[in-house]
Amino acid sequence: MKCPTCGCEAFYVKDADDEYDIYEFTCSGGQIEFSDNIDTEGTPQIQDETETFCNRCAWHGQFGTLK
Repeated sequence: MKCPTCGCEAFYVKDADDEYDIYEFTCSGGQIEFSDNIDTEGTPQIQDETETFCNRCAWHGQFGTLK
């Protein structure tokens, strides 16, 4: 999956309780892989309607729109 604007393959989502906490991830082969420094037990469920942000440019939108 790549950002539709810049082609970056790194993204993040914001914590629902604290918008200043983010969870960075890549999506290789359809599998979401969170950064190594993130506790996987506390990661949010990412679904098609989850607001997702590109880690390189200003693009953001629903996770389901990424291809």
